[in-house]
Amino acid sequence: MILILLTLLILSCVGLRRTDNHDMCLKKDHTDVIKGIFIIIVIYSHMVPYMTTAGVEFSPILDVPSNRLIYRMGQLMVVMFLFYSGYGVMESISIKGDPYVKAIPVKRVLSTLINYVIAVGVFLAMNKLLGIHYTIKQYLLSLVAWESVGQSNWYIFAILCCYVSTFISFTLFTKREHAFCFNAFLLLIYIIVLYKFKEGWWYNTIPAYLAGMLVSINKRYIFYILDHFYILCIVVLTCSFVLCFHLRYIVLWHLIMSVVFAFLVYVLTDRFVIESRILRWCGKNLFQLYIYQRLPMIALPTLFPQIVRLYPYIYVSCCLVITIVMAALIPPISINKKTYSRWKIPRYQS
Repeated sequence: MILILLTLLILSCVGLRRTDNHDMCLKKDHTDVIKGIFIIIVIYSHMVPYMTTAGVEFSPILDVPSNRLIYRMGQLMVVMFLFYSGYGVMESISIKGDPYVKAIPVKRVLSTLINYVIAVGVFLAMNKLLGIHYTIKQYLLSLVAWESVGQSNWYIFAILCCYVSTFISFTLFTKREHAFCFNAFLLLIYIIVLYKFKEGWWYNTIPAYLAGMLVSINKRYIFYILDHFYILCIVVLTCSFVLCFHLRYIVLWHLIMSVVFAFLVYVLTDRFVIESRILRWCGKNLFQLYIYQRLPMIALPTLFPQIVRLYPYIYVSCCLVITIVMAALIPPISINKKTYSRWKIPRYQS
C-alpha cells in the first residue's frame, strides 16, 4: 500500500514548479491537480478497511505507518474539495451575477443529483447480482444521499446542501457579504441538525466550503498579506493546525481545523504549482472516481473471497484499474441549458 503514496509523492515532486502568480494556484488546471492528489488518498483510505477485514497482513515497517497516517488524516482529505467548490461558486457568482444564481438548482444541484442517482442504479444492479441485500427504505433514502447502498454518500449530501444554501442566500440578498453571512448561518443550522442525526464526518468539514467563498471575496487583501507575510502565514497556520489537531475530538475544534487546513494547503500552493497530467485527470474526474471507487472494493471480495488476503497487490491493482475505467467510460452528465445572459456588470458586488 505504501507504493500508492510513494507514487503520489513522486508525481507531485516531479511536477513541482515555483510561481509568483497568486492567481495560478486558484486556476482550474492547478486545483484539479490538488484534487487529484486528495482523491487518490481518499481511494487509498477506503481500500484499507476492506483489506483489514479480509485479514491482510500489512508490513509493520512500511504499510502500518502509512495506514495510521491516513487514518489520522480522517476527513481532512476531502477539505480541499469543499474549499475549491466554495471558491468556484463564489467566483462564478461575482462574475456572472444573478443568472448564475438562478441556474444553481439546475447547473449544480440537479446535475450532481442526476449523476449520483445513476451511480446508485449501478450499485443497485451490482447488489442484485451479488446477492447483497438492502431494504427498500435504504434504497429510497440513498437517492438523496441520506443512506448508502454501497456507494460513498455523505459528501454528496453535504455538497448538495451547500449548493442549496448558497442559492437561497444569494437569492434573498443582493450584496454578496450579506449573502455570505446568511449562507454561513444556514450551514451552521445544517451542522447542528446533522450533529443530532449523523456521524461527525457528515458536517465537520463544511466550514471549508465557506472558507473557499471567503477567499474569493477577499482575494485582493489575501494577496497583499501573502506578498508581505508569507512565511509568517505558514508558521501561524501550521501552529494553529497542530493545536486544532490535538483537540480535534471536540466538534468545534474540528470545524476550525478544517478551515485552518484548507488555508494552509492554499497558502503552501500559492508559491508552488504541480504540473501532472495524471493528477489533473484524476481531479477532473473527481466525481466519477469518488462515486464508483467502492464498486470493485465490494465486488471483488464477494466474487473471489480469497483474492484480498492472498493477493493484496492484485486486489489493489484491480480496484484502481476498474475504478479508472469506470470513470472514463461513464462520463458525468452535464446540463447545458442556456441559463446565463451576457451581463457586462455583475449584480453581486462588494
